[in-house]
Amino acid sequence: MAFLQEFLSEVGRKRLNLDGRPAVGWTCIYVPLEILEAGGLLPYRVLPAPSREPADAFLDPNFCPMIKTSLGAAIHGAYSFLSGLILVNTCDGMRRLYDAWHYYSPIPFSFLLDLPRTISQASVSYFSQRLGNLLAEIEACFQTRITEDKLTGAIQEANKTRALLRELFAMQGRGDPAVGHSDILDILSMGWRIPRKDYNGALRNIIGRFGKEARRPPNNRKIMLSGSLLYGSSIARVIEELGGEVVASDLCTGGRIMDEVPVSGDPMVSLSEAYLGKPPCARMVNTEQRLEFIQREMEKSGAQGFVYFSLKFCDPYLYEAPAIRSAMESKGVPILFLEGEYTDRISGGMRTRIQAFMEMLEKNAA
Repeated sequence: MAFLQEFLSEVGRKRLNLDGRPAVGWTCIYVPLEILEAGGLLPYRVLPAPSREPADAFLDPNFCPMIKTSLGAAIHGAYSFLSGLILVNTCDGMRRLYDAWHYYSPIPFSFLLDLPRTISQASVSYFSQRLGNLLAEIEACFQTRITEDKLTGAIQEANKTRALLRELFAMQGRGDPAVGHSDILDILSMGWRIPRKDYNGALRNIIGRFGKEARRPPNNRKIMLSGSLLYGSSIARVIEELGGEVVASDLCTGGRIMDEVPVSGDPMVSLSEAYLGKPPCARMVNTEQRLEFIQREMEKSGAQGFVYFSLKFCDPYLYEAPAIRSAMESKGVPILFLEGEYTDRISGGMRTRIQAFMEMLEKNAA
């Protein structure tokens, strides 16, 4: 799909054009980017290219490889253009990344956002207060004023992104050649690093160029992909290359960011409710709610198999893996568990396992 590759290349060239605005790094989708955008800042997702020089000398070798790569990139100056950094206490590794980044690569503004692990009225209220603290510190550091009107405007613009992404996901399988889930993941990844209005315009352009007719051939190897953070679309693309079809994903680099934020009432409370209420990741306490969401997505998409990926040493996702496996097996759903490094490449062994899983689905459908 030549025009899609042209788009990705064009966005890649523009992503460091800060347009005179301070850039603030972030790693977790529980950070309300609307607060940054309302303050005139450019959110920039810290998702470094895989490197053979992780920060093993500064963090324990058994740490999450994405965290080590992020610190290594920061120490070597890859993020010297950032004026700020917002991390979330999603795991112990992220807390240590905050400490180490602050110590070895100081940055003008840094904030550790405390995220509740449960969803209740009390946690919504607490998270709203923490977001208020974040807003106040942004105003003080960057000498900006974030009014309620600016915040509401930023939420409305972000809701346009969410609506466009829902439309984009609905177009999977259309066009000639048909757009695949791997293409959508690539499009999503470029949106983390450019101004929102530019990204919304690019999404409208892409959607307008996709064909309206469905080209999806019958496929009895439909997959739902879930797990911890993925760099790029390599796993989804390998599944597609081997004749499968990723029809749904539950990833923080995928479709877990499409629920709108209400614009009525207190915007800080609305942000707190919406961000805490999104499909939960493994870091949250309510595993049953997460399993229910996954099962609904499986049924809605018609997925016949489930592929679960975890980064090495990713405690939250490795901890929940047995519960996920048990739930799938109780429903008779074949599941493939993959554990790997932070990389955009698929090893020969992992490719062989995915191929064997595709063949098993084919045999079960026969």
